[in-house]
Amino acid sequence: MKIELVTAVVALIVSISGTLINALQLDIQRRKLKDDRRQWERAVERGITQAIFQETSIKLYEARLREYASVWPLLKITARYEWRRLGGDQLAKNSHQDAVESVQKMADDLTNIAYDSVGLLMSEESRTHLTSLRRCCGAFKKNKMTFEELAGQAHWFKHSLRADLHIPSKSVENEEFKKYTETISELLQSDRN
Repeated sequence: MKIELVTAVVALIVSISGTLINALQLDIQRRKLKDDRRQWERAVERGITQAIFQETSIKLYEARLREYASVWPLLKITARYEWRRLGGDQLAKNSHQDAVESVQKMADDLTNIAYDSVGLLMSEESRTHLTSLRRCCGAFKKNKMTFEELAGQAHWFKHSLRADLHIPSKSVENEEFKKYTETISELLQSDRN
């Protein structure tokens, strides 16, 4: 009877141990599934967020492309040929009235742009350059700035708008083109040998 009792106790301990081990394994699997589900949900969330960001970026780019087209012609007077045509000189006091009025018109138009939808679409850098250009127009009219300085600020404003549209600067284009042509030349040379 003692052996039967010991056998029964051992069987009971093995059974309880097996049940506990099974329960622990089920709990581990449940936690793993829960963690896997959380990771999957985060991945889906990241994917959705990325898709929304990409869609928003595309929409912003398209809106900028459409709206910036109206800004570009306003800066025409900062081109040297146009400035000379208007009778412009280095300072407002020596410039023809048409040139000075054109600077004032550009300043007024830039102010309208700053408070229009175009201003909302601009990057922070472009808004900073826009504000600086507007200030430069006033400084030019007060003979506190030369046309060269005004044109220089317009230049930076134009480049910031181009950067908003991801249009590379000429130097970048030239470097990329140079690398491309060097690679093609090397490839052609290796084919000849």
